[in-house]
Amino acid sequence: MTNQGKNNKSNKLSSRQRVWKALNHQEPDRIPIDFGGQHTSIHHDGHRVLKKYLGLEDGNDAPIIDQFQMIVDPDERIKNLFGCDVTSFFANPGSNWRLKIDPETDIWSDEWGTSYRRPKNGYWYDYYSFPFKNGTLQELNEYNWPDPYDKNRVRGLRDKASDLYNNTDKALLIHNATGGLFETSAGLRGLENLLIDMAANIDFVDNLAERILEFQLGFWDNILSAIGDLVQVVQIGDDLGSMESLIFSPGIYRKIYKHRRKKLIEFIHSKTEAKVYFHTCGAMRELIPDLIEEGVQILNPVQVSAKNMDSASLKKEFGKDIVFWGGGADASKIMTFADLNGIEEEVKKRIHDFAPGGGFVFASIHNIQPNVPPQNIVAMFKAAQQYGKYPIVV
Repeated sequence: MTNQGKNNKSNKLSSRQRVWKALNHQEPDRIPIDFGGQHTSIHHDGHRVLKKYLGLEDGNDAPIIDQFQMIVDPDERIKNLFGCDVTSFFANPGSNWRLKIDPETDIWSDEWGTSYRRPKNGYWYDYYSFPFKNGTLQELNEYNWPDPYDKNRVRGLRDKASDLYNNTDKALLIHNATGGLFETSAGLRGLENLLIDMAANIDFVDNLAERILEFQLGFWDNILSAIGDLVQVVQIGDDLGSMESLIFSPGIYRKIYKHRRKKLIEFIHSKTEAKVYFHTCGAMRELIPDLIEEGVQILNPVQVSAKNMDSASLKKEFGKDIVFWGGGADASKIMTFADLNGIEEEVKKRIHDFAPGGGFVFASIHNIQPNVPPQNIVAMFKAAQQYGKYPIVV
């Protein structure tokens, strides 16, 4: 069994074959489309409105797959309508953790002990408290680290992945269970404290990143030993940029995180033929060469509205080395405020910039928020299907 699946005897590509060709910088029959998963889905309130708009109300809410962002696994009928070529899924949490939301405070804690609170009438959760209060090595040594080899993480996972592989033609994407080296560090220490530590407590930052790497190596060993032959994409990530710049200096990135991520990606590649998908928001162009050196093959969400993230120049400079997954239309601006013609023109531009030569999977730029009009969502995917056929003419 090859990672991309069996050959299709007809001329029509399966979704899995279509995605695999794009990931190998070849032009398939059309641009692959993604809708769903941790970074290319929709807020649960927006999903309800979209179902109503499409006349698909059935009294059932889609399952929330990320409590922090309040996003869902969309209705399968909507995925099919939008031409989705990807199925995303997660490993199970550790056996000692269950989601428990305090009904009075709307606070919950994750497997790592980080807690989150949603403001009254808020759409999503904010960080609330962090396990490491003082930033000491003693805290690291005394902390009860999650077990990456917990058997519950893979309980039923092989059966689930096999069912998706054999009974759908979709490309399979497995998501990371936690953030990356930097994001998990920030979740344990708090972002503000971690950034201060980078200036005044660098040994703690370094040791914390090493402990998280140890977990992630064990986690992916556990997961990919079970399903590495079935998946086409493995997702990791770290939010490294704001709209204007990197969150911290390139020097710190290269000192603390780069060599560790390279080690992690090399390990993932030793366990599977799947491509490595890296999620980072914001203005992070400066680090794209570093990511390529680390072995990253796919970049998401391609936030073209951030500084120095122009789609045409990104494709020209990096398109031979990295696949752009996302970049289809900005979910916070264009999709919220543009009219239908504006959305069509936006999609046409991004296809024109990203699609030639393959190496492009179409999706919204991050998850679709609840204030995006449903007709705009439909218009985006309709335009992607209309103008995304190879050879590209827009």
